[in-house]
Amino acid sequence: MTIQNKFFSVEEANAFIPKLLIDIPKIQELMKSLVSQFPDVSKAREKAQLNGGSLQGADYINCVLQINYLTEELENKGCILKGIEHGLVDFPSLRGGKEVYLCWKNPEKRIEYWHDILSGFSGRQRI
Repeated sequence: MTIQNKFFSVEEANAFIPKLLIDIPKIQELMKSLVSQFPDVSKAREKAQLNGGSLQGADYINCVLQINYLTEELENKGCILKGIEHGLVDFPSLRGGKEVYLCWKNPEKRIEYWHDILSGFSGRQRI
């Protein structure tokens, strides 16, 4: 559950950066693990219609649960994960009375950009 109508100041968003610098790479590695470390799971998924199983199933589920925990923890604080692969996180904010997103990309050390809520990363502008 994300916080509704939570708007961040630049200072509040910057306070999250140390956590993001730890959690986003961790989430990225876990996502890579789903593909590279669990080939047995994809085989089991293919055989599932025939009642097949997987010895790696429990480890795979644990990896998925870790990803869910870390992403939900950030989203529950009001952050918006926009792209795990590229490490993109937005923070709802107000700029001139208009809702915008403060934009962070791993490994940036602080919030330096914002964009309109419809333009996305390509519309980033310096604060």
